[in-house]
Amino acid sequence: MKISFSKAPTFTKAIIASAVFAIAYLASTSSLPSCSDTVAVLNSGECIERQSFLHTASGWLALICLVAAVLLLALKHKNSILGWQASIQQAHQGPSAQAQAPVPGRASSFCAKCGTRIIAGDRFCQGCGVPMESLQS
Repeated sequence: MKISFSKAPTFTKAIIASAVFAIAYLASTSSLPSCSDTVAVLNSGECIERQSFLHTASGWLALICLVAAVLLLALKHKNSILGWQASIQQAHQGPSAQAQAPVPGRASSFCAKCGTRIIAGDRFCQGCGVPMESLQS
């Protein structure tokens, strides 16, 4: 069995990277108080000047990877999101918006899902975004 990995960014890769950076962030924390907190320094006798670069960088990279994962997920499902928004807009406009006058010389039918008039040659329903091939079969 041959396993191959694509170079394309994916949601799963972004989540895994975010988890790895979050673990590095949590592992690189220090329990020592800041040196600017004089009371804590006097009580413990030790302080930390500043957090390590690893701690700071891994925290930011974890957040960036998490944002990238959300964006990749939104891009992957943008067609269903846009179709959902179109169906909501259509519901708010009422049935008069669905009834469009037919264009002379063009054959037309209706979408089985939302009832919008489909002009011959259209590949997707303009009301709900469903591919016409899936509804005709």
